[in-house]
Amino acid sequence: MGRVRAVRALCVLALAVLSGCGSSQTSGPLACPRIISAPGADTIALFGPGGHDRKDVMVGGRFWSLSDSCEPLKVGFDVNAEISLYAERANPGITDATFPYFVALVSSDEKVLAQEQFTEKIDFIPAESYRRMPAAKITIHMPLLRKAEADSYTIIVGFQLTSDQIAFNRSLRPQ
Repeated sequence: MGRVRAVRALCVLALAVLSGCGSSQTSGPLACPRIISAPGADTIALFGPGGHDRKDVMVGGRFWSLSDSCEPLKVGFDVNAEISLYAERANPGITDATFPYFVALVSSDEKVLAQEQFTEKIDFIPAESYRRMPAAKITIHMPLLRKAEADSYTIIVGFQLTSDQIAFNRSLRPQ
């Protein structure tokens, strides 16, 4: 966490230096888009063959942590997102799992401006039932002229779910 604060402090300092270089820049600290997990797509259940309910779950996963920091550029800035996953397996015979997920940049009016799919393979160690993966680092370029508007955007991270997985997630949520 200290490193993220240090990076943000450097971003603020760099923006202050750059803010006098063009009329499209605004003074003040660089605001980063917020990063959140997609409601309903923040967990994933990998089912055994033909399965689609609780007894059929072979591996479960969720986002462990999400964080971001911003780096100013001459035009716009880069958002450096870090995404960490947690996985738990149902039995020791499962040696690995692959989780598909997406990262999307969304405007304040809820339009998806950019989206990319990723996969994360998790290899379990024989004696462990769960595993927390180190953060995947993803950079998103935002060519904004007014960097102060950056916090009006959102970065949404979610699992790519099948219809059975969506139904399963909904069944676990309180109504």
